[in-house]
Amino acid sequence: MWMAVLAGDTTALPQLLAEWMAGYDYVFADHPAVSLFADDAGRRVFSLLDGEVRTLLLATALSDASNRLIECTDIWHFARANVNAQASVPDVLLGPLALQALWRDERELLDKLARNGLPLPVAGWIALCHGDREGAMEVYRQLASQYRKVTRKRRLYLPPLTSIMAALTLLTRDEPSHMTTLREVTRHAVDEGFGTGWALLQELLREQSGTLSLSPPQMSGRPLNGMAGVLQALVLFWRGDIPDPDKFRKRLETFARQLETRGYRLPAYDIRTLLHLQFSEPAPEPPAGWLPLSSLWRRKAAWEYALDALGQLTPKSSNSDSRLVWLLTLESWRTEIVPLEQKRSKQGWTKGRPVALKRLHESAEVLPWLLAQDRQIARHIHYTSGYSYYEHGRYELDAASALPLLAGHPAVYWHDAPDIRVDIEAGQVTLVLTEDGSQLLLTLSPAISDTQHLVTRKETPTRLVVYPVSDEHRRIAAIVGQGLHIPLSARDRVLQSVSAIAPLLPVRADLPELMAHIPHVPADDKVYAHLLPLGEGLRLQLLVRPLPDGAWFTPGRGGDIINGEQDGQSVQARRDLPHERQRLQQVLSDCPLLADAGQNGTEWQFTDPQDALEALTQLRSVDNQLLECVWPEGERLRLGGRRDMQALKLNVHRQGEWFALNGTLSLDDGRVLELRQLLTLLQESRGRFIRLGDEDWMALDNQLRQRLQQIALLSGDGEHINLNALTLPFLKQLAGEAGEFDGDADWQRQLSGLKARETYRPVVPSTLKAELRDYQEDGFCWLSRLAQWGVGACLADDMGLGKTLQALALLLERAPGGPQLVVVPTSVTHNWLSESERFAPTLRLRDYRCHRDLSETGPFEVVVVSYGLLLQDTKAFGGQRWHSVVLDEAQSIKNAQTQRARSVTALKADFRLALSGTPVENHLSELWSLFRFLNPGLLGSLKSFNRRFVVPAEQGDRLAAGTLKQLIKPFVLRRTKAQVLDELPPRTDVLYQIPMSEEELHWYEALRRQAVERLEKGEDISPLQVLTEITRLRRFCCNPSLVLDSAAPESSKLAASLDIINELRGNHHKALVFSQFVDHLTLLRSALDGSGIAYQYLDGTTSPSERKKRVEAFQAGEGDLFLISLKAGGTGLNLTAADYVIHLDPWWNPSVEDQASDRAHRMGQERPVTVYRLVMEGTIEEQMVSLHSRKRQMAEDLLEGSDTVGKLDTEELLSVLRGQ
Repeated sequence: MWMAVLAGDTTALPQLLAEWMAGYDYVFADHPAVSLFADDAGRRVFSLLDGEVRTLLLATALSDASNRLIECTDIWHFARANVNAQASVPDVLLGPLALQALWRDERELLDKLARNGLPLPVAGWIALCHGDREGAMEVYRQLASQYRKVTRKRRLYLPPLTSIMAALTLLTRDEPSHMTTLREVTRHAVDEGFGTGWALLQELLREQSGTLSLSPPQMSGRPLNGMAGVLQALVLFWRGDIPDPDKFRKRLETFARQLETRGYRLPAYDIRTLLHLQFSEPAPEPPAGWLPLSSLWRRKAAWEYALDALGQLTPKSSNSDSRLVWLLTLESWRTEIVPLEQKRSKQGWTKGRPVALKRLHESAEVLPWLLAQDRQIARHIHYTSGYSYYEHGRYELDAASALPLLAGHPAVYWHDAPDIRVDIEAGQVTLVLTEDGSQLLLTLSPAISDTQHLVTRKETPTRLVVYPVSDEHRRIAAIVGQGLHIPLSARDRVLQSVSAIAPLLPVRADLPELMAHIPHVPADDKVYAHLLPLGEGLRLQLLVRPLPDGAWFTPGRGGDIINGEQDGQSVQARRDLPHERQRLQQVLSDCPLLADAGQNGTEWQFTDPQDALEALTQLRSVDNQLLECVWPEGERLRLGGRRDMQALKLNVHRQGEWFALNGTLSLDDGRVLELRQLLTLLQESRGRFIRLGDEDWMALDNQLRQRLQQIALLSGDGEHINLNALTLPFLKQLAGEAGEFDGDADWQRQLSGLKARETYRPVVPSTLKAELRDYQEDGFCWLSRLAQWGVGACLADDMGLGKTLQALALLLERAPGGPQLVVVPTSVTHNWLSESERFAPTLRLRDYRCHRDLSETGPFEVVVVSYGLLLQDTKAFGGQRWHSVVLDEAQSIKNAQTQRARSVTALKADFRLALSGTPVENHLSELWSLFRFLNPGLLGSLKSFNRRFVVPAEQGDRLAAGTLKQLIKPFVLRRTKAQVLDELPPRTDVLYQIPMSEEELHWYEALRRQAVERLEKGEDISPLQVLTEITRLRRFCCNPSLVLDSAAPESSKLAASLDIINELRGNHHKALVFSQFVDHLTLLRSALDGSGIAYQYLDGTTSPSERKKRVEAFQAGEGDLFLISLKAGGTGLNLTAADYVIHLDPWWNPSVEDQASDRAHRMGQERPVTVYRLVMEGTIEEQMVSLHSRKRQMAEDLLEGSDTVGKLDTEELLSVLRGQ
């Protein structure tokens, strides 16, 4: 601190000073200002300090001196001289100077300082010293408002001197609200140890409220000191019961002389006034205009306090805006009661906020909204000191003493169900004597241990019986134990003993001779389901009540003889316990949810509202002679009858390209829900139960719920329910299921057209030079019907099933209508031209590579163009009206953001056809791009499609996936080879695992670890970065020389490949060899060339003409192998001359590999086909194969028989790289 003083560090010094002055070792004489003013040398040093430092030292020293009334004459004179020499006073110094001027009665200086605007605490003291109660109160209000605005706290935790000013101000206003605040200020001052006077004031306030009779104060021998000493002297005077007057008089005289010596004229005047009033000392000469602080409050006589306290016992109005509620926790190991204060609002009582036990303990008698029971309970709050120096004490409520006092209280609730009121009843421990076979049995009811002070029995979810246990009860329990068996021969002695202790507790003797005069009544064996709302769920307990208004029991448990009263007369009933258990089992059998819930057989908790409502539905279905539901007073889940499709009324009318759907659903109570409102309520629910109000629900059957959810998915979130016109098949299904369905004339026309198309059977054109198989003819008819409808179609047959031939049949049928366009990958252009020439010779095919003039195209003309050339001449193709457009390998437009996809969707066509064995390769959004071409608008916007279908489907939402499947089903035809080609030879897949050499394994692991370390050093890892590292490892697996320099070890995969190839050649087999890495194929070619093995080769650089030439050569028998890059030759090739396929390296998407394998396994193949997948053991290649099996999803839900992988995220890629 001294370093900060001397260095002029005004940033650190305030905090350092504050912390030091708040410490236990602080002494005023050590304050820097006091130390420096001790001699001339110190004063010279003080004058050299930074100006702000001097001001801060003066302010803190004078502030402390004003509070503790310490000698500070030298500092005061210096500060006063500086004030006279300066035009203005720094804000930090203004308050301390003003207080010193006030205590010293220096009016002229005080008036000068007041021109700058005095701080509120000083203004408050001035008002008090003038006797201006209203002025002081106004200052206090401003101070409190300013403090709460800064601290954002309701309670005032003020500094010591300001606390005294606030307390004296509030004491002048004898009003309940001000007294409450005064108690809070006092309690804080006591807790903070501000001085003995505060504890005396706290007792005085308690006496004033009638909650405490004042005992003589415990006077310490310590002298009075500071303003805290002034407060102590004032309170002792107001109390009027000083135990040792002479001693106190001497302390006052000493204190007064001390203050006068130090120049504190006003505090000295207050102490002299007390000496005059209490001990008849000469009256002091009053300073002009000042009044003694003792005049602020009048001391009352004891009888006045008593009358005030009696006045506060006036019954409170039930319309109080506040109330105290008690939250009860009852566990086997603890009982806890927590008080909450609730406020009345327009909506009822607020949720409430906890009330500190300390506040309740100290203020219960003065809080006007407490009940007499609340005050009784508060008397059982006590303070427990900490067990060590470091452990703070706390206030505790003795639950064993307080719980019986809550009997009949109107506001007791369960802690875990704060909306459910609990009825607490006081019970009595009873001694029970019964005949048990050949013996008498003496027991206590309820059973108690010798240590219990309280026993509780929860009869129902809302009824609690509390049994206080006395010392006598515990002594009897120690004797009786769990039950005392006594011979029947000792009956008379037993009755004598029982009679002797009858004054201590009630006795019930269920002996035949004693009970014979009590009439028997039949026991009620109905099971009652006690239902208690639990948040949004439900708590359930199954009980029986043998006698009306009697006790509740678990079915089949407890005593069989029950005593009670009916119409004021004692009665008894005998329970049939086996029959009760049988009836309970019948209830469980009728309510499967209860039987499956895994609870204890009689109590259940359903936190999920859907489960709770399902349980309630099942309970309501039970015969009411067997079961009755019981709700707490004012609490009930209202569940209307189940609604099904027959309750739904729908009507539809055409609006442009949409069908506008409206409808209503009628409820049991006559209310009618509009369809849009119903969809909104369904969206807010998570199951088949819909919330109609706070506790009002409706059940939907599963079919209705599913149809409503599908309508919501297909219509979007707009105000109106509009469905795309192409959802006609779905609407037709709805029409057949709804109770009522009405459509306008346009709807009827659309429906008639749909029925006509379903019965339409086109004829295969006679000019098709091929005999279609049955499934191919079905495919042609399906395409023809959709073309007649004017909607797009996707033929998604498995690879090798003749999609091209079916498309040619359709092109022949539609040829007279105008020019048609076929868009293909460059690699299959020749295949289309040759297949057309062979099977559809009447079509005039134009190869756009050779004939680029589109101006004179007409009927029977078909233009064949590659995707690349179409993109180049988008404007020319977009300006032409095409009768049909066919996309082959339509997955080529899977990315909707590409120019290729945009150029295709810009085409104008009467009919659009997509051919693809894999419409979805990687991600469902690819389907949206395809349908934007086929049937624009059917799937909505891409953003809407992702939100409604893609994200839910990827998260396992079967409804979203099923609805999407139903939506696209009319426009997609998918057949697999297994479904339609019984004559196709079998295909065998072999996973051929190759172990690495030790040297390869060493290098591989080093490369993998380097990759992981590089990625983990980065903060934002992109999938591309991970893929780059993975690709490096994959290439190493193919052949180490693809990654390393000349030091690369020999490739185990290359050696294994050559072994397989040699074996195949030796057995006269031909094989297709695929790799996605062209340089990998180059290494294999070198090895084959060295061994003199003939082969054909094809990659992305091979020209179409050369491609055709090599395919024909291989089919003609030239070469035993055909080496093909996966992407260049995976589609559009017919290579049935091969009966083996070798995949040198796995690809992420198995469907791409399957397409490549189907170059050999297709129509025309007569021999079994074997597919080898070469995988290096223990490497990333094995991880990829494993990923295949985990990620085949989505498309199987949409297109039966299709295989696809979901989109890979960064974390999945990293797990592959880490080998997880």
